[in-house]
Amino acid sequence: MVFAPGHLAIEPGSGAGPATSLSGMTTAAWPLQSYLELGAQVGAVPCARLRTKQVLWEWRLEELAATAELVVSELVTNGVRAAQGLTQSRWDGKCVPGMPPIRLWLCSDRRHVVIQVWDGDHRMPIRGPADDLEAEGGRGLLLVETLCQDKGTYVPEGASGKIVWASLTAESQL
Repeated sequence: MVFAPGHLAIEPGSGAGPATSLSGMTTAAWPLQSYLELGAQVGAVPCARLRTKQVLWEWRLEELAATAELVVSELVTNGVRAAQGLTQSRWDGKCVPGMPPIRLWLCSDRRHVVIQVWDGDHRMPIRGPADDLEAEGGRGLLLVETLCQDKGTYVPEGASGKIVWASLTAESQL
């Protein structure tokens, strides 16, 4: 188990996706789960945002939807950029030829929402300087840091690349 900053502990899952534990509870046991695999194309970002909005509405966590959509948008955009130029990846211990997909997991215990995005690139995300207004990018991770209770990155077992995750908490549940 890899302990991330703050209160979240990240535990690489086996099989279909990662497992995250929050306050001792593994998200694999959380009642609300969603998974989406997307092509590493520009169109992945609006698809991921729409999926997030619909899933949080279904879970009756609408108050988190706008923030979650923004976080998902940033993380998926970073994943799409990271996947460009890759010609293979490894997932679940198997080498897969071609540009790797982007994987999105949403899970909730009805109070917290954990967002996880996998891309096939081994390079860890780097937050750009907030004061460089001329930069085309680099402020997305600062935005995620600002909006979320916790965030981090880890390398999943049996896979190339990394998973970038962030957690949100419903204010009405505090």
